[in-house]
Amino acid sequence: MRMRRLAVAGLAGAVACARQPPPAPGPNVVTLIATDYAFALPDTIPAGLTTFRLVNQGQELHHGSLVRLRDGKTVADFQAGLAAAMKNHTPAPPWMGFAGGPNAVTLGDTTTATQVVEAGSYVFVCWIPSLDGVPHVMKGMLHPLVVTASAAPVAAAPAADVTITLTDYDFQLSQPLTRGRHVVRVENAGAQGHEVVIAALAPGKTLHDFIAWEQGGEKGPLPTGQWLGGVTTLDVGGHSQFATTLAPGNYLLLCFWPDSKDGKPHLMHGMGKQITVS
Repeated sequence: MRMRRLAVAGLAGAVACARQPPPAPGPNVVTLIATDYAFALPDTIPAGLTTFRLVNQGQELHHGSLVRLRDGKTVADFQAGLAAAMKNHTPAPPWMGFAGGPNAVTLGDTTTATQVVEAGSYVFVCWIPSLDGVPHVMKGMLHPLVVTASAAPVAAAPAADVTITLTDYDFQLSQPLTRGRHVVRVENAGAQGHEVVIAALAPGKTLHDFIAWEQGGEKGPLPTGQWLGGVTTLDVGGHSQFATTLAPGNYLLLCFWPDSKDGKPHLMHGMGKQITVS
């Protein structure tokens, strides 16, 4: 009888488990290996919720900016359009869309950005310049990516505990960032493309020191410590999210994307914010 009761109990448990809904699908994880000056990643991925995991194996800062090529444009068109825009100091052509991606991370470190990626043709780019002033993309740091249509259900994004809203020219936080791990949602509510990157300040340094260094008015080492990622440029209305772990200290939120009117980095329009994590 005891064996029979155990069997019946086991059968009831199996039926109860069978009635449970299947676990929600998670994001597709795509790893980008960044070196000086190239990306290693798959050439093709499926559409849907995707976590781009950037591993910086170079000797410089790198990020992964996902650029969508619309209107049947090719990588050759991208390179020609980019060269013309840089030469003439004009905005990127309208057929280039900016879909986010993992922002700058210190050499040897890893960061992620998660977003829904639609089917189409893309290219991953690193816009960060070397000390000689030449952006890494002009040194060959780009990688074509084809996103294919997928019939799989779109996974739900991990819940965010903080939202950073990008405006012209500010970062608005839904609540202060605190020590520990955060999942941060980033929304571009501005009138042009924006990004956010987080950098830890070196002891005793401020946002003013960083701007002076960026403009060449302060000599010596960069007044920041570790670069902790964020989200690269998003088109107007775009959104993405990233995960980061913060220790107590002072940090910078920065946007370096060139302004659509004068070409100056948005940092020079005031889009830099110093925050304290306690």
